[in-house]
Amino acid sequence: MSNTVVKAVVGTGLSPEAQVQPLSLTRTLGLRVAQNQSLFQAAVERGNVYSVANNAGVTSQAGLSATTPVLTLANPAASGKNLILWYAAANFSVAFAAAAALFLAANTNPAAAAVTGTQTTTHRNLKLSGNNPSIIPLLAATLPAAPIAIDILGVGLTGAITTIPGMMPYERWYNGSIIVTPGCAISLQTSTASGASGMFCSYIWEEVNA
Repeated sequence: MSNTVVKAVVGTGLSPEAQVQPLSLTRTLGLRVAQNQSLFQAAVERGNVYSVANNAGVTSQAGLSATTPVLTLANPAASGKNLILWYAAANFSVAFAAAAALFLAANTNPAAAAVTGTQTTTHRNLKLSGNNPSIIPLLAATLPAAPIAIDILGVGLTGAITTIPGMMPYERWYNGSIIVTPGCAISLQTSTASGASGMFCSYIWEEVNA
């Protein structure tokens, strides 16, 4: 039996640090992968990845709304950047008064009015002390129209959450499968209001030229 050697580029594209290395297969022809670095480390090293979380709880709106007190990512029409969504999450420290769906919602009309609101001071470049983002993370926002739900992250319930030792966040790794183009925005919204000052949210995103 003859052997076939396949070589692959290791590194960021054909950048100077890239190396050509042979790939290795198992006896059943499965590809061996050494995942000893995070999936998006190359993007972080380029200084294009950002994270934000609200450091104090908020009370979410009841239903999909153009006025939201919940963390929002707005991509200005003139940014020249695409927002590549890696991760979104929310958690609740106060039980809901009524069961509520948690939506990732989007405004998709780039010709609409600009999103306005209170910009966060807690967003960070994940290459710490790196560049500031072109995307605008907002603690509270006025959107040009009520957004549409594009994903459901979970359902908040009314049980006494203080009786359990801990609660995992409502989260999803999107790994770049959602791209927010200039003039559009995403926000986390709930179908009924969250418990008072009990909603905490976070995003991780990458910025690339549009």
